[in-house]
Amino acid sequence: MTITQTPPRPAVRAVEPQVREDTTRQRARGRDRFWIALFLVPFLLLYLGFTLWPLAATVWYSFFDWSGIGPIDNFVGTGNYTSILADGLFWESVGNTVLFAVLNTAIKLPLSLIVAILLTRKWLRGKKIFRTMFFAPLIIPVAMAGLIFTYLLNPSNGALNAILKDLGLIDESVDVFAGRWSAMIVVVLVSIWQVFGQYMIYWMAALQNVPDDVYEAADIDGASEWQKLTRITLPIIKPVAVVILLLALVNSMHVFGLVVTLTGGGPGTSTYVVSYFIYQEAFGSVPFQYGYASAAALLFSVLAFVLVSSQGLVVRRAQRLRKEYGV
Repeated sequence: MTITQTPPRPAVRAVEPQVREDTTRQRARGRDRFWIALFLVPFLLLYLGFTLWPLAATVWYSFFDWSGIGPIDNFVGTGNYTSILADGLFWESVGNTVLFAVLNTAIKLPLSLIVAILLTRKWLRGKKIFRTMFFAPLIIPVAMAGLIFTYLLNPSNGALNAILKDLGLIDESVDVFAGRWSAMIVVVLVSIWQVFGQYMIYWMAALQNVPDDVYEAADIDGASEWQKLTRITLPIIKPVAVVILLLALVNSMHVFGLVVTLTGGGPGTSTYVVSYFIYQEAFGSVPFQYGYASAAALLFSVLAFVLVSSQGLVVRRAQRLRKEYGV
């Protein structure tokens, strides 16, 4: 008796559905890449037009003695950079910028961290009201904020001087813009008032990384609020805190609108910052010194770039320490 064996089906037929599925997925991925690229085109055009091209043009202009009007034909090479390095007003503006950034950051970050910790506590009521109240000044344009405080602090008819006189705290109006330190402190405090909510949100986002069970264990062990802050909160959020610190420093170094509207660089040049120096050189006097201002902008950009570049090293070190901490 002969037994006939049925030949096995070809393996190709068994995998045909899988091949079709893989082909469909590849086509879908191709369509997704196409739409992603299509939606990125407007951003790339804007980035090229408003970031890369102005940057390249600034580098080019910095090698010419150009007023911003007419042909660019007076090549001076590194002459603008040599003149800036010997310009006392430029270095004074650099010092004022660093002073502003340090004071602004030293006051702003601890206060916003404390407020963020309070606003993340479960026992606090009305959190939305407080968040809105602290965040609202951020939506006010910088120039508008400067004008508001110019009227409030005006020594002739400002509201603050009038209130202090009515309360009997002062006999004569105080001109806070007449002194170097008082004018700088006013600019610092107004800047903090406006951007306080932004850094409060940063800290609140960082605090979300702290597990609740760690706090609960600390409560069981009888830890105080200060111990929880220094032994738990700060070590865990340290990598994010470093990023927030560097962001605060870099953003503070670009102060411009408040100086224009509040002090105009005065009294004298005591509140001149680099951004205001660049503006004055480019547009503040005739003939304009556009090439000179471009060189100053590039030198200042190098300083900011060095500060930002250090962020990666500091963050990696903080992350290693956090792993050693066990979280």
